[in-house]
This record gives sequence, C-alpha cells and structure tokens, in this order.
Amino acid sequence: MRRSVGRIGVLAIVVGVALAACSAPRQQVALAAGPGDFAGLVDVDGRGIWLECRGAGSPTVVLQSGFGNAADIWSVGAERPPSVAAGVAGFTRVCAYDRPGALRVSTDDGAPSDQPQPGRSRPVPMPRTAADVVAELHALLTTAGVPGPCVLVGHSLGGPFTQLSARTFPDDVAGVVLVDPTPPALRDLLPPGQWDAFARTVSEPPSPIPGYAMEAYDLTASLDQLGGAPPARRVPAVVLMAGDVDPVPPDDPSFDAVAAVTATRPEAFARLAADLPGSRLETVPGTTHYIQIQRPDAVVAAVRSVAGR
Repeated sequence: MRRSVGRIGVLAIVVGVALAACSAPRQQVALAAGPGDFAGLVDVDGRGIWLECRGAGSPTVVLQSGFGNAADIWSVGAERPPSVAAGVAGFTRVCAYDRPGALRVSTDDGAPSDQPQPGRSRPVPMPRTAADVVAELHALLTTAGVPGPCVLVGHSLGGPFTQLSARTFPDDVAGVVLVDPTPPALRDLLPPGQWDAFARTVSEPPSPIPGYAMEAYDLTASLDQLGGAPPARRVPAVVLMAGDVDPVPPDDPSFDAVAAVTATRPEAFARLAADLPGSRLETVPGTTHYIQIQRPDAVVAAVRSVAGR
C-alpha cells in the first residue's frame, strides 16, 4: 500500500511538503444523503461526481483529498487501523468524493492496488483553480442533500481548497481540520524561481494512466483567490503538520524544490495557523506527508475534537 501511495502521490508529496478513461459503472442519482451508507455518482449540472458517505450523526465531516488522490485515500491502507473514514464514521456522518482527474489507490472492490486506478467522477477541462473546486463541492453537497454546517477536512493541496470553502461559504462550516496542508505562505517564502517550479508540479502533471486526464491546477491563481476571499471566521480548527519530510534522492528532479520547501515549513505553517482564528497547530511525530495513512488515529482525534464529539 505504501508503494502504491508513493507512486500516485509523487507530485502530491512535493505539494504537501511545500505543499476520458473514467471507470464509473454505477448509476447516476439525484440525491445521496439518506441514512445509511452510500457510494455512487451524483448528477450535478449534468455530470456525475462520485460521492461516498457512511455513519450517522452530526455534524457531517467532509474529507477533501490531496492532489492526485481520490476519496479512497481516507479508507484504504491505514498503517494503524481503523482508517480515517472508518474511525470518523464511528461517531458521526462522514463523506468523501473524487475530484475529476483524481487517482485511486484501490480497485473497484476496495482492495489495495499496486497500480493507480482512474477516479470515478466525470472529466472536466484542466487546469482548474481552487474556486472551481469550491463551487463544485458546494453544488455536490447541495444536490446530494448533505446537511450543514459541516466539518471540513483537507489534506495537502486540499488544504487551500478547504480554506477557500470555509471563507466562501462560512455558514456551512462548523469546523476545519487541515492535514499537512499546502501552506499559502510558500509563495512568499520561496525564491521566485523555486515557486514557479513548484507551481508547475500541479499545473502540468504527467498522467500515470495512458489516456486519462489527471487533475491539474493553476496554483498561483488559486492562492490569489484565497488571498482575496473574506477573512476566515472563528470556528474550531486544528492544523496537523507532519513530523518529518519524505526523503527525496539527490538525483530526483524535485530534490531542490523539496529542500527549499522543507526549509520554509516552520514559518509557513505558523502563518497558516495564524490565519485560522483560534486554531491550534500540532506536529504529529513519526509521520511524513500522508498522516492519514501513517497516523489515522491522530486525524480522527482532531476531527472528534473539532466536531465536539
């Protein structure tokens, strides 16, 4: 499982440290928020978006995956089970979804896969911006009848997406948990050349699946959108920072970018936490970028605290 995550998350690791061929055989549905477990496509403005929910209670917890990852990253391969999705479902309702162009680390039957699998949502033109993701998630939750306010959880590049969601639709947000997120301050802390190289990792990603259009984002425009949004409201919030950084060989093309990002991490995360009124910043020992796989218990504990459960 760690090998599979590593393959799919090569770019995501850079983002988090710093930072069509759809397989969707299920039937499209109009509403998906009834009691009990649900997994399927929700018809949002004429296209299918994959949503899966389990558990019962409130507030609903919405999981926003990192760059390149689909919803299953919260359910498969936890080194200390239960997974985040299963753990949170033990005390409240939890939902996750596939962004268009995301990649799965599991097969259709839920077994871990050694090769990346295509996401289940219908494709859209790329690259996109954070505002596109925020509007898409809002439409998905509204169409599916997922009740708010919700606790939003964002990993890696899902961190800025989650922050913009909270600032754009504050009445829909009961709390925020950021899991080794991409700190917006990186743009200010990195030398311009390093920032440009860093931004290209998500704007021009190679697809590991022939013919499959992987998700891509204009990171600079996305951070401009976040910077121009209203200030964050005070809600319960936790920022989890990995205790270490995934090692990158010196001959890896991303070595210099990772080194530069690593040097800025403490300041970048401190600034991020300061932008979330009343938040607390926690370092999770013994973890690198994928905290939700290495220490799902830490993520579940943070969610439980924020959700007041």
